[in-house]
Amino acid sequence: MQNRMRRLAALLLGSLGLLGAAATPPQDAGAQWDKVFSSKDAHWKTDANAFLAWTIERIDREKLLPSKRALDLAMGDGRNALLLAEKGFTVTGIDVSEVALEKARAKAKEKGLALDAKKQDLFAFDYGKEEWDLISIVYFNPALGLAAKLKDAVKPGGLIVIEGQGSEHQGGGPPPATRFKPNELLRTFSDWRILHYEDGRFESDWNPGPPTHVVRLLARKPAAAPK
Repeated sequence: MQNRMRRLAALLLGSLGLLGAAATPPQDAGAQWDKVFSSKDAHWKTDANAFLAWTIERIDREKLLPSKRALDLAMGDGRNALLLAEKGFTVTGIDVSEVALEKARAKAKEKGLALDAKKQDLFAFDYGKEEWDLISIVYFNPALGLAAKLKDAVKPGGLIVIEGQGSEHQGGGPPPATRFKPNELLRTFSDWRILHYEDGRFESDWNPGPPTHVVRLLARKPAAAPK
């Protein structure tokens, strides 16, 4: 599992030009991502993800969740986790970069927000069973390989929100093999209710620039059957 995380880290970092062509996979993915988050130049949008913000507004407007316990995968420096906290969620954010986590903790303290920021290998983390009302996966395409675990971890009636680059994206970002294929998210969540789905050309949060292929999904786990 650790080797898999290292290979993914190498591909992601290579897409940012942070590894040379002859570089070997990093021995410590956390240390490599520490370098990314220590850089003065961010390769991502620093504001919260717009689709997640829209999702939270819809949750409140339609009263989609009776409780608000959220997990933010690959949290980075906390831009999305802090938005969730601002909107009343009890938030746990996980990431491999201690530098990113410290930045998130500092921002949470500055804003007076509660944030449980954990350093975790996302492929080894125990997501639990029916633990979370909402799981956000924003520009961490490799998480789709964990789909079965993540679906089990959501409470009945809970939500998963996903945004990431699609298969036609050109340029930096997640490893090409992990970019969302046509209708891949729809197939993965075919047993859930699809509340929103977009597949088109939008500005990416990761390596932002001209519109590129981005896929978005908001899906709701079926509620538990009445006893």
